[in-house]
Amino acid sequence: MNLKHLETFLQIVDKGSFAAAAEALHTTQSTVSTRMKDLEHYFGVGLFDRSAHRARLTPKGWQLYDMSQQIVTLLDQLRDRLGDRGSLTGTLRLGAVGLVAGTWLSALIAELRARHPALELAVEVALTKVLAQRLKAGHLDVAIVAGRIADEALHSDVVGEDRFVWMASPALEVPRRPLGPQELAEWPIVAFPPQSYHHPVLTAWFKAAGLRFRPALTCNSMDLIARLVMQRLGVGLLPADHFGPEISLGRLEVLQTLPEIPGVELTLVSALERRTGFAAVVREAVQAVRRGRG
Repeated sequence: MNLKHLETFLQIVDKGSFAAAAEALHTTQSTVSTRMKDLEHYFGVGLFDRSAHRARLTPKGWQLYDMSQQIVTLLDQLRDRLGDRGSLTGTLRLGAVGLVAGTWLSALIAELRARHPALELAVEVALTKVLAQRLKAGHLDVAIVAGRIADEALHSDVVGEDRFVWMASPALEVPRRPLGPQELAEWPIVAFPPQSYHHPVLTAWFKAAGLRFRPALTCNSMDLIARLVMQRLGVGLLPADHFGPEISLGRLEVLQTLPEIPGVELTLVSALERRTGFAAVVREAVQAVRRGRG
């Protein structure tokens, strides 16, 4: 029995079902069920009334619920106390995907330095899949990734969403009316590579219109994609907020497309078995930076 068993137990009671708890924890319902069987075996008592439709607790289950809340609350307070304030020391190994690195990672680093001047930072930029592997191997403390990760070994918190839109140079003279995938495909497309978050998103977007996604050029640098688009080499999918200055100066324009591309959820991820106060520290700094961008 470990902390994640108690956290899962609390989620089941708070959310009302095993399925809702699995969704909140970004894991599978079978994993949640297995954890509860392990917990019942550890204490030697039944925690749930299996005859009820919802996750109804037995009297022993309610006792564990009350004490589990106290335990988790005390551990959170301990994390905050040990991993808080400007006296925080040590090395924070922070991972980030290219989307974050190309937009607000520098602001996040500045925020962390201002809050914790004695803290050393080791920053690594990589794809979501690589960052997840690095976290589980113990090479990173926390990472900011694109989308959600369904891995029971990792703890995830959604910390924001970035809106992506199709953009082009005004000199390219793309029609200023709603364009569907069929019409957009008539222009060269500068896109992120197949290993990126957005490549499968765009593949599905074009496939829904009966088209194959065929970019003219792929690149893993968001800034380079933007420069190529500004040089009229094609159209590209870029974050709307980050390129606001280029749009205001007339270097880029937002294209009207239907349907819209879904936003990118940004998730703060840490390893469940090695959770430290660093995760809470980064979360607070991310929230501050995101509020400033809004």
